[in-house]
Amino acid sequence: MDQSNLLTRYPPGSIRELWSISLPLMISTLASLFMIFTDRIFLAHYSVSALNASVTAGTLAWSLMVGVGMITAMSEIFVAQYNGAKLYNRLGVPVWQMIWFSLFSFIFFIPIAIWGAPLLFQNSPYAAMETEFFRWLMFFGPSYALMTTFSGFFIGRGKTKTLVWLAVGANIINIGLDRALIFGIPGIVPEMGIRGAAIATCFGYLFEASMLAVLFLSRENREKYGTALYKINWAEMKRCLKVGFPQGIFCSLEVFGWAVFYWMMTALGEMHITVSSICQSFTILLSFFCDGLSRGAAAVAGNLIGAKKRELIGKVLKSGLILLVIFNLVVGIFLVLNPDDTVRLLFLKQGALSHSDLAFEGALKICLLYAFLYLFFEGARWLLSGILIAAGDTMFLLVAGSVSVWLFLLGPIYWIVVKGNLPVEYAWGLTVIYSALLLVVYWLRFRWGSWQKIELIENTLPVEAAALAETETDLSAE
Repeated sequence: MDQSNLLTRYPPGSIRELWSISLPLMISTLASLFMIFTDRIFLAHYSVSALNASVTAGTLAWSLMVGVGMITAMSEIFVAQYNGAKLYNRLGVPVWQMIWFSLFSFIFFIPIAIWGAPLLFQNSPYAAMETEFFRWLMFFGPSYALMTTFSGFFIGRGKTKTLVWLAVGANIINIGLDRALIFGIPGIVPEMGIRGAAIATCFGYLFEASMLAVLFLSRENREKYGTALYKINWAEMKRCLKVGFPQGIFCSLEVFGWAVFYWMMTALGEMHITVSSICQSFTILLSFFCDGLSRGAAAVAGNLIGAKKRELIGKVLKSGLILLVIFNLVVGIFLVLNPDDTVRLLFLKQGALSHSDLAFEGALKICLLYAFLYLFFEGARWLLSGILIAAGDTMFLLVAGSVSVWLFLLGPIYWIVVKGNLPVEYAWGLTVIYSALLLVVYWLRFRWGSWQKIELIENTLPVEAAALAETETDLSAE
């Protein structure tokens, strides 16, 4: 089947269409997030200090990597809209602009890795490990941006199954390297501890980016989708960055807000940060469904917008909510009904976490319930976010999200939990309120419909002829 018509196999906006696009993305995201989750499991068995350091330093590192990665991921939106408008020879142009942006991001990541890391963690009880973990993630930061850039080319066309196999391959690499680098292999590989976990994860992303680059530059894609158009197109670059920067900044600020959250938990004591480390590990892993559904909805909605069928986007939202409810009913079995066995199997072994007590287990069980509720509200919010991103309404997401994370999350936690020196359960209860309130904000924006007035590619149509003629001449010469 022609991949450009993949999105028309099922009725537009239907559950079957959204599921067919989202499922491979969910599996791909699950495999990618499982790398972080695997790191946490190995580090929990290595030492509780390494686990907690990976949470605080890793969250801050991801605030920067995800920020840049979300900017470059906007290649998906332009690919989707060009695909919906049947401008197939134009698909490679926005991708190349984000490739260049990813490469230029070395200017941002390397100085932070060298000089920023020691300053950021100088007063932390885990300073040495946090600095090392953060520094290695920054060295490889551009590889994550390249991975999201190339992924956008495949997601925007609905060709998502390729991402699954590459993510699985990256996971195999990460797991093997985790075991070898964290604990070492006597006489062959030295024990690296937390540094080994960071290197293992980075090599996984580097593998994905490299393989996607090879596929992107295949002869078929060069001839059909214009992936040979490697020159910088400043007009296209500007359009991509205009949409991508607000979303990237928002994601960076939101994840940074969570880094502040974990700093506050660290300051309150080891029990607060250890419970939060385990809860965050589960929420990160299970967010694969929310992320895949959001990106799938963005791909479907982007194609509908490009095809001038905005009236069907409400159907996409309804389909997504049905899938979300089904997923959360299944997750509830593991996080709400009986989480003890899962937690013990994965975390409460060997290292410092083996000496658990009733107070710790009681707090963890309540916080996992709050994590479950948080995931439900986040899933609905991410679904709405995917639709708004597809329309290019990223400036609203920047303003609303950036204000909310401080107003609804960090402010209340600081004044209520930190100042009052309250148990960790109160902090995770407030995360549920934060997510629910932000969901309401997103829902109101969707209902008011301002996003429907945004046009991303309409003004680019007059310049297509010259660009495509140049492409055809270059390909003929080859």
